[in-house]
Amino acid sequence: MSVTRMEPITTDRHTFMSRSHIVSMLNSSGAAVPQSNSEHHELLDHPAMITAARSCVFVKEVARSMGFPARTIGTAQLLIHRTYIYRSTPPVASSDLAIACLFVAAKMEETIKRLRDILAHSYVNSLPDGARIDVQSVPTAVTDKMRPSVLAGEQYVMGAIGFDFRTTHAHLLYVKLAKLAGVPKANIAADGWTILSDSYFTTLPVQYPSLVIAAGALCLAWNLCSGTPRTGNNHVFQLFDKSLAMRDGKGGRRGANGSAALPRRRPMSLELNSDWWLDFGVTTEDIQGFVRQIADFYLLFFNSTVASAEYIERHKNGLPSKEMSQKIGQWRMQLCNSTATPISP
Repeated sequence: MSVTRMEPITTDRHTFMSRSHIVSMLNSSGAAVPQSNSEHHELLDHPAMITAARSCVFVKEVARSMGFPARTIGTAQLLIHRTYIYRSTPPVASSDLAIACLFVAAKMEETIKRLRDILAHSYVNSLPDGARIDVQSVPTAVTDKMRPSVLAGEQYVMGAIGFDFRTTHAHLLYVKLAKLAGVPKANIAADGWTILSDSYFTTLPVQYPSLVIAAGALCLAWNLCSGTPRTGNNHVFQLFDKSLAMRDGKGGRRGANGSAALPRRRPMSLELNSDWWLDFGVTTEDIQGFVRQIADFYLLFFNSTVASAEYIERHKNGLPSKEMSQKIGQWRMQLCNSTATPISP
């Protein structure tokens, strides 16, 4: 499951891209890129990714109001990121494209709802809090006016993903891994679920297969609950080593010197204080890459700076778990006892 190149790679029937390749694709789109405070923010601060982040927040809010399951929400957010990476200048409004992604995701996950209902919930959720109305009272004329743009967005999204509607679900894989590990639902399992869900606000699901996302979320959640960093996985303790950060920045998400992990026989249980992910063909390098990037994402909301205020505003109404941001921040300080230098997902 590990590769040694920076180009897009196909694994488990899907194409995954290194962080550096995503940046290259976005920069080649011709969109104006503002000067970032750090080269590590180049991806997160790209105009297309700012729009994608806001769209992910909006679509999650709409989907939750309609009772869509986590897998549909995650698929919609994945479609948003993939669309903006491949085609960063859609011909429709960002809100319409977000709803189009939800509409496509609902079909892909067989959780289909009427487009009229999705449009009505979208309209209500786009109104200011004090002006919101009951969904049932949204006039048909309003949804009819929204329909053509969303349907055009649907065609745009399907073209961007090459009409490939196959999916794998990190959420379902995570549940299976958590059961194998026998972790308590109240802390480790719940924390891992939060980490997994918040990763869909980022490009991580575009970079890594679902199994890496699920395994990385469980690994990080267990390490957070291990008491002190040194009682967790040794590899995770080394996540913020400078040489690793530099290698990721230049060598792609899998590292220039990575080697494939040979899958072993699937275990009947997991020992979380071991390198258990190797039994599933997931490399330590991929686990490190996922954990470090999602941790750095949370740190953007932990540090009290002007920059963090900007990210908080960008994710308004869909802010990643504040409690998790605090946990990650405290854990990070224990690890390095120094100021974090984020490398954004």
